[in-house]
Amino acid sequence: MWYIIVGCLFSYFVGSIPFSYIIARLVKGIDIRVVGEGNVGARNVWHVIGKKYGALAGALDVGKGLAAYFIGSFLGLGPVWIWLCGVCVVLGHGFPLFLKGRGGKGAACAMGFCMGMQPLVIIISSIIIGLVYLPTRNFHLALGTGMGSIPLLWRFLMNKSWEEFVIVTSFLLLLGLKRLIDEPYMRKIKQISGW
Repeated sequence: MWYIIVGCLFSYFVGSIPFSYIIARLVKGIDIRVVGEGNVGARNVWHVIGKKYGALAGALDVGKGLAAYFIGSFLGLGPVWIWLCGVCVVLGHGFPLFLKGRGGKGAACAMGFCMGMQPLVIIISSIIIGLVYLPTRNFHLALGTGMGSIPLLWRFLMNKSWEEFVIVTSFLLLLGLKRLIDEPYMRKIKQISGW
């Protein structure tokens, strides 16, 4: 039980490291929470600070997810408890200890964790994101299609159980919950900025 608690706490702590906020502060001296789309995530850094910094923030967020997987594995936790570490790292990213609960949506973080669990699924999902984005230039459509493919690839390509299909789907639905919670903040930012 102590290993489970330690794994979850460390995963939450790692998730709480606000790389997008830190990069924006170091590069331009701004608070990423009040510019652009108001999200503490790589996409906002990409648009506000620059593409290379957005890519760096995204890579670091993916790394947080991978770290949670390795924390659970290193502690010798079973699959269910490793998934709980994944939940904790996404919660840490979305509700970070260091930013009073104002974090990002967690897509890169979630994909990083899933990459630890099933690398091939995430590689194919990333290719799908690229294939949808290139002709449409619609990031949300591309990300939604790619993320939506993950449970299906998990179940049918990797031949995993329906139980794992439900776990993966539930895990990814956490991202939608964070978006719903963020909506009041987004409306406030739009009112202030006139965006």
